[in-house]
Amino acid sequence: MRAIVSAAMIAGLGYALGAFAQVPDIDHMDVVERSVPAGPVAIIGGTAIEGKEFLADYRRHLTNVMAMVGDSELNDEFRVRAGLTILGDMIRTEILLKEAERRNLTVPNAEVEAEFQKKMEYFSKQLSKDGTSSPTEAQVLERAGQSREEAMDSIRRQLLAAKMAEVVAKEDGVQVTSKEAKTYYDENPQLFQVPGQMHLNQILAVPKPNAASANEKAWAAAEEKVGKARARILAGEQFAAVARDMSEAPDAAKGGDMNMNPVSALPPFFVNHASQLKPGELSTVFRSEYGVHLIRLVEVEAASNVSFNEAEDRIKMVLSRAGIEEAIQKFCDPMIRDEEYTKVFIQLERTLASLGTE
Repeated sequence: MRAIVSAAMIAGLGYALGAFAQVPDIDHMDVVERSVPAGPVAIIGGTAIEGKEFLADYRRHLTNVMAMVGDSELNDEFRVRAGLTILGDMIRTEILLKEAERRNLTVPNAEVEAEFQKKMEYFSKQLSKDGTSSPTEAQVLERAGQSREEAMDSIRRQLLAAKMAEVVAKEDGVQVTSKEAKTYYDENPQLFQVPGQMHLNQILAVPKPNAASANEKAWAAAEEKVGKARARILAGEQFAAVARDMSEAPDAAKGGDMNMNPVSALPPFFVNHASQLKPGELSTVFRSEYGVHLIRLVEVEAASNVSFNEAEDRIKMVLSRAGIEEAIQKFCDPMIRDEEYTKVFIQLERTLASLGTE
């Protein structure tokens, strides 16, 4: 489950950023849209979540994903899972909002206005990076499909749900002590080793037709291909020869040699896996949003360790976030499972199950 606190930070106007990119055509009825009933998709404690509201969030989410991956061909399984995520967030948010209302919790107008301005500033900075002139507030709202009043109301609901989530977590006793943080630090030393530079070799297989729209069968085929490459290397073949023969990465012709690079310039998933290796060792086969990888660590330069004092606050934040998610899950589950309180009229689980049997 995604935490309400996290979801609130990307909901509402947060989806608008994708609208400034080349927006893919998603007006056709996809597998999720065909499942949406004419009325509400769910009723939570007597309050309806209308189909048009669900579709608006779902379409904004897809637009954002398509803009990020540069591909409009998202497969049906991805779309249904995205629909389930959006629906789950909307249901949990409504449960938290009802509890906030019952407890007379409010969010000051000044806090709502500050969050609105923060989002506007964020969009302006992002667009400036692309060489686009900063949009006016009216232009942002127009692209988001909201009036200022609607945007402010959306932000107020997000902040109120986040506030209620914090209350739930506090009442559940979510707290991470320095002792717990130190235990995590000691048990995961590889996470706190920061090499200045890494020299890597890589082999990449891209699931067909591409990583954004491939189904599980295609991902499994890519994993099998990289697994065979790893077996060949372990059997004595040179990494470079196998990479030239099997890799689909741009550096395949160079035998998969990525050269020495600053850690800050490498994708985090490479750093995470390479940090667990000694020079000359191969990684396991692993996935990323780009495909299936195998890497070999050639050498590391200027390795250093992050001290516990430097890492403590970050560790506490990560562990606390996991605790908050569990607390919200525990709080919302009884109401979600109560068929009289939570009535769902869109059968996405059934749709997902049917896709898995095709």
